[in-house]
Amino acid sequence: MRKFYAKMIFIFLAFLILKSQAFAFQIPANDTRQTAFQLPLGPNGNYFSKEGQFSANGASGDGTYYSRWGSRASRSVWFKFKAPASDKIIVTVEGQESYIQLALVNAKDEELASTAFGYPVKSDQLLFTGLREGDEYFIVVDNPIEGKPIGQFTLKFQNYLMTTCTQPYVLALDANGKGRVKIDDLLSEDCYWPCAGVECSRELTKSNFSCNDLGENYVTIKGVGANGTTYYGTTLVKVVDNIPPTIAVRNIRANITNGEFVKVDPKNVILWRCGKIDSSPSPNPVPGAGETQFFQERPCAKDNCGIELFELSKTTFTCDDLGENEVIARVVDKSGNEATTKVIITIYDLTAPVAKAKDATVYLAVNGLAKADANLMDDGSTSGCAGYNASLNKSIFDYNDLGKNEVAFIVKDDRGNLASTMVNITVEDTLKPVIVSQPAKMYLDKNGKLEVRDAKALAKLCSDAVIVVRENWAGFEPDGSREGEFFQMFSKQEGCTKDNAQISEFWTEPREFTSANLGENEVDLFVSDMSGNYTSTKAKLMVLPFDTSCKKELWTVKSGDWNDPNIWSNKENGEAIGVVPCESSTVNIKGQKVNFVIEGEVAVKTVNLLEGSDPTELYIQVGSLKVKEAISEKGNVTLKQSEIGKLEVIKK
Repeated sequence: MRKFYAKMIFIFLAFLILKSQAFAFQIPANDTRQTAFQLPLGPNGNYFSKEGQFSANGASGDGTYYSRWGSRASRSVWFKFKAPASDKIIVTVEGQESYIQLALVNAKDEELASTAFGYPVKSDQLLFTGLREGDEYFIVVDNPIEGKPIGQFTLKFQNYLMTTCTQPYVLALDANGKGRVKIDDLLSEDCYWPCAGVECSRELTKSNFSCNDLGENYVTIKGVGANGTTYYGTTLVKVVDNIPPTIAVRNIRANITNGEFVKVDPKNVILWRCGKIDSSPSPNPVPGAGETQFFQERPCAKDNCGIELFELSKTTFTCDDLGENEVIARVVDKSGNEATTKVIITIYDLTAPVAKAKDATVYLAVNGLAKADANLMDDGSTSGCAGYNASLNKSIFDYNDLGKNEVAFIVKDDRGNLASTMVNITVEDTLKPVIVSQPAKMYLDKNGKLEVRDAKALAKLCSDAVIVVRENWAGFEPDGSREGEFFQMFSKQEGCTKDNAQISEFWTEPREFTSANLGENEVDLFVSDMSGNYTSTKAKLMVLPFDTSCKKELWTVKSGDWNDPNIWSNKENGEAIGVVPCESSTVNIKGQKVNFVIEGEVAVKTVNLLEGSDPTELYIQVGSLKVKEAISEKGNVTLKQSEIGKLEVIKK
């Protein structure tokens, strides 16, 4: 039973093998050079196979690679022939759309010619000149396995031999791109060809030509003799076009938008879209005859065979070409016929400016100002073909701007267009204050001690170097402010203490003194500005004893502690006299800040808080202040006390 089934399986497989196109008996007979099909050339050296007579299905390939092929031979069939007398042979293969490769080799297997398209086609053609009559040659038709099979194909072998009977004929196309030939145009009057005798009937395989046929066309003449024998001959028709194209253009404008150049497409200048313009229907002049619509051809560049090249004598325009430019427009057809005309191309610059800037650091000068130069901060700004000016929305800085400042860097081109970007300008002050000392006197307190908390009295201040309150000043905006109007008071004097910005602190070394230091003391006086720059000099400080006398009226001459004898004077804007308020004193505080910090209690007669040019304030921080008669507050003044400070007014 097993043998029976095995036999059946074998028979089935054999059947499949017999049906397969891949096996030897399905391979074309002309699969190799040795089995090449012999072309039976006719009397004039022509051969036309039957339609679909040959096939490459199942064919193999020997891997040969010819110079014009895209791949090695993988599915090839072979043909051979003995060369007729010939000026040129034309081998044409026609089949299904596929990849087709053709080659012509001699008996030594040397390549004479090859051809191949890089894409599927329905036909391919190989032309060759120079065969030796009587020698054997081979034609290779390859259908690469990478693409679709060509299937059944037709092969045409045309032999062109220029004789006295047929000479190359030149056919000029008409204005519509058409042309026609007759047999009489191609043959000499006294010549019977391709068959002999007056009974020979002849016809052309192609008599109508168009622009697609420009160049050489090998036309077959089919002749049938009296005996019914068919003869073929090949002649040459050279199709030419001598009619130049027409050209139409329009003047245009082109805009440079990248700051460098603009390219103009010739088709934006040369009018190439042809067509007809129709009119609106209008009444016919004859009453009752209806309406008539007229058509007018739109001006355009055109040619009977189509235009191959649209060209301008100049297509790239730069900033040097702003304005009108006369350019030559040119069109060329397939045959090289051309037409030219002049056109005006007007170039404009519409490039938007671009602002690019880098951060900068500026330093306060002796006059207290720092200036930033926008041109030095420019980091490659552009404005197309136009020039531009660079500026800052703030370019002048004072001590209020110390540190980092975000500023707008502005570019304005010659057309008034603006662009901006933000930059950081860091303002620094590296100049030390100028210091000049002067003798000063200070008093010990009731405990015989002195702590110099403010050494301003030891500095000879320039009258134009007032210690300005920071928040009273603003920077310079907008750009272009006259700095002289803001700094009229700054630093034109010499021989006194000043700074290019703002003095922030005065101090001495040493700072503390006792009764042992009564009299004149030489100290080191230091002055610093708000940037930390400082300088020092020697100064003479006279230390005086505390005055225990009781004054009826006292005025503050500077801010400080209640028990500091160096802040009280017996008259307004006077000098310190080394005393502190007592029970019979009327205390006047004006434009100063006084801190009350005392262990125990202190009594005075009256306290008057008066509004001054600077803030007036009395702060009861520690201890108790008793006012026997009254405390008055006039104007914008401040009276406050802490949780452990006490203010008591005793009225009689």
